[in-house]
Amino acid sequence: MGGPVTNLSTFNHDLHIAQLKSDLKSNVIPIGFVKRGIFYHRALLFKALADRIWVPVSLVRGEYSRAWNEVTVFGGGKASHYLVNLMDEPGALMKVGGYAAGVYKKL
Repeated sequence: MGGPVTNLSTFNHDLHIAQLKSDLKSNVIPIGFVKRGIFYHRALLFKALADRIWVPVSLVRGEYSRAWNEVTVFGGGKASHYLVNLMDEPGALMKVGGYAAGVYKKL
């Protein structure tokens, strides 16, 4: 699921998910089988991986099947909260409450 997704309208993940469900004869798909995913697929995988290596991160669910991750970074005696971009610029951090984070939540 790595790499940026620059155009959601041409990024067809539904067919991949449908094929997996058919092959497995189940609506339950192990996260490791998913090779193409959008917001909620990537956010869930990021949360699972972060938990595995003890990185504190939250999984936040929004409207219209949107999901994202938020991390807290401690430095200089204070905590800062960031949203992790997993779609168009994977790994980039956006300040929670900032304009970029607001746009990301509504893509």
